[in-house]
Amino acid sequence: VPRSLPACFAATGWSLGLGALAWSSVVTYETGQLLGTMCAADAELTSFPALGGAAFAKWRASRAAARAEAVDDGARARWNAAGRRATLAMQFATYYLTAVAELIYFEQYCGQLFARSPLCQWQWLLVVALVTLPVMQVPSFHESRWAALTVAVLPMAFNVAVFLYEVLLVRPWSCEPGPTHTPPTASQGFLGLTAFAYAFGGHGLYPEQIREMADARQWPRVMRLTYGVALPLYWGCGLLGYAAYGDSAQANINLNFPENGANVASLWVQLLQEVYFMLSTNLVMVLAIEIHLGIDPARAWTPAWRGLPPWAARLLLRTLFLGSQVFVAQLLLS
Repeated sequence: VPRSLPACFAATGWSLGLGALAWSSVVTYETGQLLGTMCAADAELTSFPALGGAAFAKWRASRAAARAEAVDDGARARWNAAGRRATLAMQFATYYLTAVAELIYFEQYCGQLFARSPLCQWQWLLVVALVTLPVMQVPSFHESRWAALTVAVLPMAFNVAVFLYEVLLVRPWSCEPGPTHTPPTASQGFLGLTAFAYAFGGHGLYPEQIREMADARQWPRVMRLTYGVALPLYWGCGLLGYAAYGDSAQANINLNFPENGANVASLWVQLLQEVYFMLSTNLVMVLAIEIHLGIDPARAWTPAWRGLPPWAARLLLRTLFLGSQVFVAQLLLS
């Protein structure tokens, strides 16, 4: 995400982009802390849909109180259910499409690395799906913590270093013609704002991650540490990248780099990262489905689900789920 922010600025320009980044940095931090407070205060709030349902019911009760009306338990339950469904639909739609986007990024990196391969984009998509499927079997966020460190955090540090190296190597602002920074059109600005929202999309997983913490009271520290790392990277890469590449900044920033060894190494590292991104993006959805169906994500052999051990039920469900995303990605590519 830090390396995609130059493309966000390319869509919004300086003024709108700086405003969007500043707004998102502050608001998502404050609301992230608030989510932690709510989840710690009520043990039943273990997901974003559960939070949404409680918020809808609370809002309805407060409206009724303002009008001196009575709200029975049935009405409160109906509003809670409506809030759950609406939040669940929003969460699934956004994260489902996020995973589709990651699949397309994944196959594009393969196309860049293996430019002489006879495989087309749709064929690379099948290859990356087969690579992703085994990693998709990691049961929960808790079990993915070592993958997060080795396949996400460390490669991110390496890729940011490559980004700085490539920008300072070429210094595009000294080239002729140099980068241009054109004010955006309305449609470009809207697209750029959605991209900034995507940059803070991890916000939509916070309650599910808090659910798996040994001590949810440590969430404020998690937020401070995470934002203490993420925000300097977002601001540094975004501003430097847009200053360097201007309107030509690509969402896949490697397309802006010269075809040298550092760029190739960065692409290889991103192949590893994409495997983890597919897992972390899909976990919140497949866990919600499995918990709803009664498949225990923490068990391997018992209790059985319709005659299948939990690991086999997970394999079946997650294969079908990933397969549906591959199908949607294929439609978009065609």
